[in-house]
Amino acid sequence: MAQLAVNGGSRHRAKEFPTWPQWDQREIDQVTEVVRSGNWGGIPGTKGKEFAALMAAAHGAKYGMAALNGTTTLQIALKAAGLKAGDEVIVPAITWIATATAALYEGIVPVFVDVEPDTYNMDPEAAEAGVTSRTRAIIPVHLGGRPVNLDGILEVAKRHDLVVIEDCAHAHGAKWRERGVGSWGDIGSFSFQSSKTITAGEAGCLITNDERLEEQCTSLINCGRVREDDTMVEPMLGWNYRLGDFQAAILIAQLSRLDEWTHLRQENAAYLSEQLGKIPGIKPLKIDERITRMGHYLYLFGYDGSEFAGLPRDRFADAMNAEGIPTGRRETTVYDSPLFHVEPARYRKEPCPVAERVAAHEYVSFPHRLLMGTRDDIDDIVGAVKKVRANVGELAVAVR
Repeated sequence: MAQLAVNGGSRHRAKEFPTWPQWDQREIDQVTEVVRSGNWGGIPGTKGKEFAALMAAAHGAKYGMAALNGTTTLQIALKAAGLKAGDEVIVPAITWIATATAALYEGIVPVFVDVEPDTYNMDPEAAEAGVTSRTRAIIPVHLGGRPVNLDGILEVAKRHDLVVIEDCAHAHGAKWRERGVGSWGDIGSFSFQSSKTITAGEAGCLITNDERLEEQCTSLINCGRVREDDTMVEPMLGWNYRLGDFQAAILIAQLSRLDEWTHLRQENAAYLSEQLGKIPGIKPLKIDERITRMGHYLYLFGYDGSEFAGLPRDRFADAMNAEGIPTGRRETTVYDSPLFHVEPARYRKEPCPVAERVAAHEYVSFPHRLLMGTRDDIDDIVGAVKKVRANVGELAVAVR
């Protein structure tokens, strides 16, 4: 009789994990206040300004600027930083496509570089190897909420006079050496799409400590308008990327729980890593000692099929999903993604052997909502991994 659910056996976990998004009366009160105010849009955008200021303060930055989503915030950051068509920007080979496509929208050339084998984040040495005379910026991504080696990235940027735009779409509340991500580089970019650890369905925010960049970003978001007290000499051609007050109101309520939620996920993730680390073939990723708080948008780990009788990573993920454990995998690098419909002449790729191996064979993830419950929930995840490994022989004949 089959033991694994993918072969018709009983599921290891029958009940659902915590749902997402989570909300309570705070979101209702905030939205009701906007409805009654009659001020629903991004002009003057009182809730948007309030949220952006709170977001900046939560991450150790002076200025915050709310916008439509995390793709537009990257686009705004690149233009505010002065990049022009034909310039190059360094990006990691493993990230969401927007890290690269935001550059392409402006005619900027993304240059893909390799990642570290034990964190899946951008490798500073690979980033430096990708620098040319045309390179103007670097976009490190805090993948899954794990801060990248910011010291290493900032050293590379300093040596080559590069702008640093931190892609913090996964890393709300994460800290490097006790300071929030997004405040270390020139600009930090956040997303609040529906799956993110705080969300309004869609929204974005930029943070910076540079007054000039704050003025540039604010102008670009608001159709190129210049405020009376701005020091900008020349107005810029901007977009209407303003965030409406309904979304901003929800984000104010969501942000009030950021510390609580981040602490819960970090505690559960630490326990999960401790338990998974005991299972041959499962490799929890390295946590740099300079990381003082993780964001945990995703719980990422490496999978070694040689310890599972040669079972491919995708078959492992299918088996875990069948056991009732939502499990993701990344099948391609950005430049090989079916969503990246771009001619090779419009981007450049450095050798990325680690990223290609990780994407094809190693990368496995659990969504952050799995970390929002109890210790028993975590034990169910571990139990499912053990069950798959103990019955891996069944999968030689499993039907996908």
